[in-house]
Amino acid sequence: MANPGALDLERTAAAAIEGARKRGVADVKAIAARSRSVSVTYRKGRAEKVEESSRRGLSLYLYDGGRYSACETNDLREEALARFLDNAVALVRATTPDPFREITDPALYEGRRELELGTHDPSIAALTPAERHDLAARAEAAALAEAGGAAVSAEAGFEDEESDLFQAHSNGFAAGKRGTRFGVYAEVSLSDAGDKRPSDSEYASTRSLAALPSPEEIGRGAALRARGKLGAAPMETAVLPIAVENRAVGRLLGKLLAALGGRALQQEQSFLAGALGTAVGSPVLDVVDDPFLRGGGASRLFDGEGIATRRMPLFTRGVLESLYLDTYYAKKLGRPPTCGGSSNVVVTPGARGAGQLMQDVGRGLLVRGFVGGNSNPTTGDFSLGVYGTLIENGAPSRAVAEMNIAGNHKELWKRLAAAGNDPWPYGSLRSPTLVFDAVQLSGSGGE
Repeated sequence: MANPGALDLERTAAAAIEGARKRGVADVKAIAARSRSVSVTYRKGRAEKVEESSRRGLSLYLYDGGRYSACETNDLREEALARFLDNAVALVRATTPDPFREITDPALYEGRRELELGTHDPSIAALTPAERHDLAARAEAAALAEAGGAAVSAEAGFEDEESDLFQAHSNGFAAGKRGTRFGVYAEVSLSDAGDKRPSDSEYASTRSLAALPSPEEIGRGAALRARGKLGAAPMETAVLPIAVENRAVGRLLGKLLAALGGRALQQEQSFLAGALGTAVGSPVLDVVDDPFLRGGGASRLFDGEGIATRRMPLFTRGVLESLYLDTYYAKKLGRPPTCGGSSNVVVTPGARGAGQLMQDVGRGLLVRGFVGGNSNPTTGDFSLGVYGTLIENGAPSRAVAEMNIAGNHKELWKRLAAAGNDPWPYGSLRSPTLVFDAVQLSGSGGE
């Protein structure tokens, strides 16, 4: 179906580029975008909050003899846009020239693939307020039913968003994209001994409404996760294997990916500086940046600089294969640009399920989430609060809380022992459960 609003966005971007060029700016990038989102939250069997938000705006990036500025406005009236351009041009003329600031090389626009990525679901147009309320209410009801008499409180919600974007550069790039997102979540608090109130949540976010799990599944999942925290207590300080649940892997993997960024590398704030082409993980570590994943949370045909995307291996059998380099930092590092940031990050799954992985662990900790902590991006040292489930004799035993894991990312990823067959499907990070050997666990328990 044709998108009736795309032409307006294209005209806005073209007018901004023309206006900046008429004011003497050499190179211009303009991104015109709009979005509409709706969310419904339920508590105690009734709608507690309904929010609707519509946004429309223009982002303008000016490159003028090494000078650079980035400005935004949401006032797109003709007279307001003229004032915005005057101010933006005055701003860029006031900056200090930086020889590394240049608009994207047009050669990097070439090779853009023509694929249907499944990022827009037209059924969003037919979604009614009553259906949004029904989905949120059913998630809350399922959470309360599963929690039973232990429930202290429950909250659930449904949200959806539709967005359009058109991006144009003065040196030849022009393309648009359209997307939708649907999400459902539930959070449950339970009553526990000692007046404790353990709580946990379940959620899912997808590009199409049909791919979203049922609200009953989300509600029950939240209650079961909260029940898994009942009676939680620390375990002994020890060095043991840990299995990190698929949906929790992002906290660890995110630190590894951040070390691949051009800014971190150029500013000597990356523990992976100089590691390209070397083994930084065990042979189990296989990770790919896949922008073409159908229905993926971050699927795209071009990045924010207009660079045509490609499937990019990050780690192959533990060897670092690629870096995230935008035009600016690539030039500073003397390397070719790749892309400025991640799309869908896919960890290659293994053949065994999470239950089989726990059997292999024997005794250790199933990490179900992280609580606070810190990581040093320069050295790779980390200390993170964790909670989860004690694994004894290869099976879940009891809830564990108030523990920390500590170490260094350069050592941790070399201890990656296994990947499960259960990749988390509801986000741009598709990782299965991961098992690490010999991780330092610290707590106040005395088992």
